[in-house]
Amino acid sequence: MLGPSTRLADLGTIADWADVVWGVDSVRDAVRHVSQSPVDVLITEASVAYLTEEVLRLTPHPIGRICAIAEANGVFEWATGLRGIHAVRSFADTRSVVRLVTDSDSERTATTGLSSVAVNARRNPVVLAVWGPVGAPGVTTTAISVSSVCAQAGLSTLLCDVDTRGSSIAIALGVQDETPGFAAACRLAGRNELTASEIGRIANTVERDGVRLSVLTGVPRASRWAEVGPEKVRSVLDLVRELYDVVIVDVGFGLEENEWIDDAPQRDGAAREILRRADSVIAVGASDAVGVSRIIRGLDEIRELCEPPVLILNRVAPGSGRDAAEAIHRFSDHIVRSIIPADGRRGVDEALGRARSNPILWREVAQRAGVALPTPRKSRWRR
Repeated sequence: MLGPSTRLADLGTIADWADVVWGVDSVRDAVRHVSQSPVDVLITEASVAYLTEEVLRLTPHPIGRICAIAEANGVFEWATGLRGIHAVRSFADTRSVVRLVTDSDSERTATTGLSSVAVNARRNPVVLAVWGPVGAPGVTTTAISVSSVCAQAGLSTLLCDVDTRGSSIAIALGVQDETPGFAAACRLAGRNELTASEIGRIANTVERDGVRLSVLTGVPRASRWAEVGPEKVRSVLDLVRELYDVVIVDVGFGLEENEWIDDAPQRDGAAREILRRADSVIAVGASDAVGVSRIIRGLDEIRELCEPPVLILNRVAPGSGRDAAEAIHRFSDHIVRSIIPADGRRGVDEALGRARSNPILWREVAQRAGVALPTPRKSRWRR
């Protein structure tokens, strides 16, 4: 329990149905206690003195849920809008929140229609960043293909376009709504108004040939890059990680960091922040001589931003993939994990079909990136 001394005096009323481990009136003490021994529910007074950024960063781990007691109407509405907060009207209402958290594991395992692998994926959501150097090696089509495979496997999938230098996912998927979804989410995050319902409102739903996924489109013009700042990106990723099984982010090639002016806006701050916070990074390169040199230099640029990425070569002409992979390994020590053959596509309008035309290859890419995909069912044929 975190709150003033008057609120801590009420702790005895819940001892009959919950294990109360501690009660403090200091945010610093609460964070210290949680770091030493994680708790299922943190009950706190709903006020700016206790619901600080330091406390909000505790959810969803190592805290299962933060329950904020807000008796006044205005305070209740404010607390409800905060990410990861379950607001209640009174101390007695905290019982329903504790019961919800303690019963969540059993409810998940009892869910019908999900294999054990899919259940594990829901408990361990994955954020994948798809990045490539300058030269359009096929980052967008790769992000769409991996998203399609994950959606086909039954995982709730969100595809985000955060390429602030040349977003194209909306064009590739034929999304008519020109609203920059990811930038809108960032604006809401900057005002502390981003919620799950808002994500559902601004995200587009794309459904084609039985594949259904959600999409947060990118900024329509590169000049609007300032709308997608690193801190806002961090808040958006923290929320969507709780809502989807897989979050795939198309990242721009630029990684420049402005170090000569203190507190200056970072042109590529969003890309750097995504690479830092992603659970796994898929690096996309081309197999021609120029593409090989660019991916080698690019891998060196992202070395300090993320763990070694899952490296793939895209649009590889017959007979050139092996030589390109050997050259990359020789000069960068990175191993090419997958080689994607040239498929004769007419442009990004057919990107979604790549996963259907070669599902085994794209499933392998997704699994190498850390996505637990259910085993596809074998079809039965009758004469």
